[in-house]
Amino acid sequence: MESILPFLAAILFAAAFLQSATGFGMALVCTALVPMLLPVKDAIAFVSIACFIATIFIMFANRAGLSFRHAGPLALGMCLGIPFGYYGLRNIDGTLVVRILGVTLMLIALADFLQSRYRGSWKLPEKSAGLFGLVGGVITGAFNVGGPPVVIYAYSRSWSKTETVAILQSVFLTGSITRNALMWQAGEYTRELLLLVLFSLPAALLGIFLGKMTLDRLPQLWLRRAVFALIFVIGLKYVLTA
Repeated sequence: MESILPFLAAILFAAAFLQSATGFGMALVCTALVPMLLPVKDAIAFVSIACFIATIFIMFANRAGLSFRHAGPLALGMCLGIPFGYYGLRNIDGTLVVRILGVTLMLIALADFLQSRYRGSWKLPEKSAGLFGLVGGVITGAFNVGGPPVVIYAYSRSWSKTETVAILQSVFLTGSITRNALMWQAGEYTRELLLLVLFSLPAALLGIFLGKMTLDRLPQLWLRRAVFALIFVIGLKYVLTA
């Protein structure tokens, strides 16, 4: 286990930087790379614990923008969706589901590009927050890739950068608590995995610090464009590799 620690730390650094700078992406990066170093089941457990801890620090760093009124419906939908996905869908062949999600993400990213270019920015109805949280929760519980639906909703709103990142962290934290509780109950954590997370944590904290500095300096329009470009790439990855 000690031989892979530097590589795990490097992955956590890059993933935590991305999440701190944009509000999301840590689970996606880690889920793509950590299974190269650990068995898939252990990798999922490692990512779940690491993301839970990192999310707490990122939310604290952006606490000035936290709004429970905006985060509440998203978080409630996430909590309701995760158990359903975890128990009801995790054993099915997720290839079709993930590919449909990928196509949807690509279309939404293209729609944002076209509307911002020709008609100005768009935003989803506030009443749809619970639905997007629910969809994100179901996919998170089943496949651990449910962040993008919540991110799309958050970045469609006219919130400040700090508000967007803080609200996303509060929703992800709520979902992470729910999913980690289910995984703990199922006995999916080991002492070795917990030690790997602990020893990799300093690299993640450095990534969070540098990501926060980037967030504070990056113009809102650039951030939005970067996020939807990343969502398009994620969607393409889902379509090609699911």
